[in-house]
Amino acid sequence: MTRINKTALLDHEKFTQEMKVLGSTQEQVAEHLNISDRYIRKLKTKDRFISAQLLYRIHILFDKPMEYFLIIEEES
Repeated sequence: MTRINKTALLDHEKFTQEMKVLGSTQEQVAEHLNISDRYIRKLKTKDRFISAQLLYRIHILFDKPMEYFLIIEEES
């Protein structure tokens, strides 16, 4: 029996798009999310694991459902 592992990652493209819609700088978004602007740059470059707390803050900042920002990858 093959087991399928699922992984939830932050969708970097949706995150980047929502930053553009918001019209805030990386520094402003970093301040709102209580993370460094360097980490913002990393979040914009590829899909990444993030904490539930950070996902919650992103959802509040951009006023989108948490699921909107996630990509589910399946591995067998």
